[in-house]
Amino acid sequence: MSDDHGHHGTIAPFLFCVASAVMFIGLVMATAGGEDNAGDTGYWFIFFFGLAGMLTGFMMWVQDYWNQTSEEGEEIEVYHEFWGTVTTRKFGMWIFLLTEVMVFSTLLSAYLRYRAAVPDYDSNLAECIGIDPCWVPAADVIRSHLIFGVINTFALLLSSLTVVLALYAAKNNNPKATTRYLMATFVLGAIFLILKLWEWGEMKNGHFWSDHCDPLKQDIAHHCIAPKYEHGFWLDTSLEGSTFYITTGTHGAHVFVGLIALLYLIAKANKDGYNEKYHDTIELFGLYWHYVDLVWVFVFPFFYLY
Repeated sequence: MSDDHGHHGTIAPFLFCVASAVMFIGLVMATAGGEDNAGDTGYWFIFFFGLAGMLTGFMMWVQDYWNQTSEEGEEIEVYHEFWGTVTTRKFGMWIFLLTEVMVFSTLLSAYLRYRAAVPDYDSNLAECIGIDPCWVPAADVIRSHLIFGVINTFALLLSSLTVVLALYAAKNNNPKATTRYLMATFVLGAIFLILKLWEWGEMKNGHFWSDHCDPLKQDIAHHCIAPKYEHGFWLDTSLEGSTFYITTGTHGAHVFVGLIALLYLIAKANKDGYNEKYHDTIELFGLYWHYVDLVWVFVFPFFYLY
């Protein structure tokens, strides 16, 4: 970095990262033992302590920038020594997105590995009746309300367009249009999460097998999917449920974080914080949001169609 610029010092990002690690450690320890750890409030305390730390770090981060005319002043908008045309913040964003690629690559490859290792469900095979060792994909459970997955896909793809339009409006010194397009992005993202939570509830509380089902015939139209889904399809129901909920839940968490960031961008745009000169924050957020949308383009066919 050039020595001509000061350093915009804040402990908020460091606090946020440490708190994130604490939260995930608490979550893993609280859930790793299943029912054995269900009553262990100590691990859950660690989880909520980390979550509180994350929120504290985030609020500190917002406060550090809120009173500035723009969060894109010269003290932080420096350029990387090697990439002379790329700002340090954009360089950092690309590095962050590379780590995110590894996260979702791991989740999707694990799903494919399990899917290839476990035989597909065949109602003509006796070993697939009762305690089912066969793979009954989430797509079979979702198929009765697949339309909501399609709506979610269009919502996210459309939200990528509204982010681009918000950036375009900011570059053209149109703060009202910038605010409107950011709000539209928020609404589309919120629709995605609401439909996703509703879908999860339908799958968790549904009954996808009953006495009227033919044990040698899968009848998706009448919710005769598999005996092991008699009491619903959930995280601990099967390996199929674990891979589905962990992957879609991780993606949903990224959408939720994006919505929180959008609230800040909307408030900042409403006070004319973005214009022809200062708009890089929207562009950096757009990179993140486009990545989240791109991940869904892979998640949707993997879990909803395959």
